[in-house]
Amino acid sequence: MAPAEIAAVACGFAYILLAIRQLRACWIAGLASSALYAIVFGDSGLPMQAMLQLVYVALSIYGWFAWQRDSRTRTAPRRLPMRIHLYALGGVLVATAASAPLVARYSHAAAPVADSLGTWASLFATWLLARRYADNWTWWIVIDTGLAALFLWQGLAMTAALYLAYAVLAWAGWRSWRHGAGVAA
Repeated sequence: MAPAEIAAVACGFAYILLAIRQLRACWIAGLASSALYAIVFGDSGLPMQAMLQLVYVALSIYGWFAWQRDSRTRTAPRRLPMRIHLYALGGVLVATAASAPLVARYSHAAAPVADSLGTWASLFATWLLARRYADNWTWWIVIDTGLAALFLWQGLAMTAALYLAYAVLAWAGWRSWRHGAGVAA
């Protein structure tokens, strides 16, 4: 296991724990983890995941500023209407269908469909988190479980373990945001 993967895992744990507590510092830990994972995934034949990590760097900056606005009033997490979830799922599937063949053709991707699906779903889930939608956690439970299998298959055992832990922590995040913070409808 490479030192970059170990450092990315440590920052990733910090990110999720801080996010569950709705602490703005989660975005700094997320930025560090993402920057490191861009290198790890690039070296592991997962180009979509590597590019996703670069987008996460930008989304971490967005989240930092979005949560700054909320820090004065401590905005309660909200719920997203089911029809938006269905539209998002459709969009994720369409984006996956469009990108997977391109990834397969123009890169040495090990798993173009899984890589693409995980990438597009993760983008939406991160947007949900940045906008303080409690539903982000249910997306993450599914995404992180699937990505854990992908990473294990790629020989990234420590990262696979991190993503399984993310799935468990996402359940804890859902409970915390839903019960502890009082989710707005």
